[in-house]
Amino acid sequence: MPLTDKQINTLKESLVKIKSELEGKEGFTTDYSESTGEVSNGVDNHMADQAAQYEDRMKEQTFQRVDQEKLQEVEEALQRMEDGSYGVCIDTGEEIPFERLEIVPYAKRTIEAQEKADQDGSDQNADKQFEEAMNNVADRDTLREDTLTTQKLDKEQDAYK
Repeated sequence: MPLTDKQINTLKESLVKIKSELEGKEGFTTDYSESTGEVSNGVDNHMADQAAQYEDRMKEQTFQRVDQEKLQEVEEALQRMEDGSYGVCIDTGEEIPFERLEIVPYAKRTIEAQEKADQDGSDQNADKQFEEAMNNVADRDTLREDTLTTQKLDKEQDAYK
């Protein structure tokens, strides 16, 4: 049974609310110089402090990425409402039940189609690539920063001998 106008209006209100909440979140900045200080200063920055700050940055970037993806899905759902294709599964063409849309108003697939997509990994390929890239960057940066910091501390210690 197609969605009624009342149901569509209710779902649209939910989508608009989610969108405004996501857009209203404080933006994430990539300028860390003020919050973390210069890594090359040496003695003032303890490696544990640097690691904690680095972990916080990675978490914040992950949260921001998730919010951006969710915002994109919400905007796509609003666009489908405008196009008249909202509530129809993008894979099967079947109607998405209102109960599912109440829980996830930006859903673009039926539960069955979503489960199949999850098994096929079509939606997870980008996540896996991002996770692998982040792990590689984290490992490389951590090793480089630890090595540079250790070398600088050794030099400073040698200077006081």
